[in-house]
Amino acid sequence: MNSHSLTRLIFSIGHSIYYPAPKGILVIFLITGIFEAQISVAVDFTTYLQEAKSEITRHKKIIREDPLDAVAYFELGKSYLALGKHEAEVKAYKEAIQLYPNYIGAHYNLAMAYDLLKDGPKAIKYMLSALNLYYAKRNHARIRNVQRQLKRLYLKYPSKTKG
Repeated sequence: MNSHSLTRLIFSIGHSIYYPAPKGILVIFLITGIFEAQISVAVDFTTYLQEAKSEITRHKKIIREDPLDAVAYFELGKSYLALGKHEAEVKAYKEAIQLYPNYIGAHYNLAMAYDLLKDGPKAIKYMLSALNLYYAKRNHARIRNVQRQLKRLYLKYPSKTKG
């Protein structure tokens, strides 16, 4: 069945005044599909949390094997973010930056983590670091994104940045 005939079939079922039964069956099918999707979202959240915890375990194992792996610390920070453990997230990103000072993603994510912890000055400090590193790489799309984030941070923490 090609797409044109499928479109005609759906149109004829959806707008049929002569065959209300197929229309009713289609509506029931759509409604049950929506409810199944809502149930699966609840199940998927617990799976999501389990996966995040297993990722933390996996990255900690990688760090034990290679304590100089900045990417593993960065990924560990992202896993802590998934669980809402922002203090641990900050520690992981700081370790990644200590190992590799030009790790732009770690600077950016660290700024976002500080923002989640409501620490405006540190969020701005690390966002500025990310901006400077993106300027050095001449990555204009990322520069614009970081500039938007900085503007948001300056608006969110006006009294803490003047001084």
